[in-house]
Amino acid sequence: MDHRKILIVDDEAMIAEELSEFLESLDYPCASATSVDDALALINSDEAITLVLTDMRMPGKDGIDLLKALATYEDREFQCVVISGHLDADQEIAGMTAMPVSVMRKPVDIGEVVSFLESLSFVS
Repeated sequence: MDHRKILIVDDEAMIAEELSEFLESLDYPCASATSVDDALALINSDEAITLVLTDMRMPGKDGIDLLKALATYEDREFQCVVISGHLDADQEIAGMTAMPVSVMRKPVDIGEVVSFLESLSFVS
């Protein structure tokens, strides 16, 4: 899958914004959102978003809710990374969607994120 833009979703605005700014400094186009509803609004308005990095636990709708919503898009493909400090995150997302979903542990290892992104295909 070729990616064009990353969406970072975290209820802590500083985390979402700083990760987005850092990845943009490495020439990865990014956007950030602080809620599932904001994330879906961005996704609906920006067809370039194909890769979603989302926090698992957020107030109200959480990362699972976002994954379920993304799975309903019949005309678009997404790849997702769930970021969680909970050891059971793998079990929570297992088998819930055919969409590619990876899990990264908190605290986020920025080197791991960069290595992961380097393993993907990005197009301008």
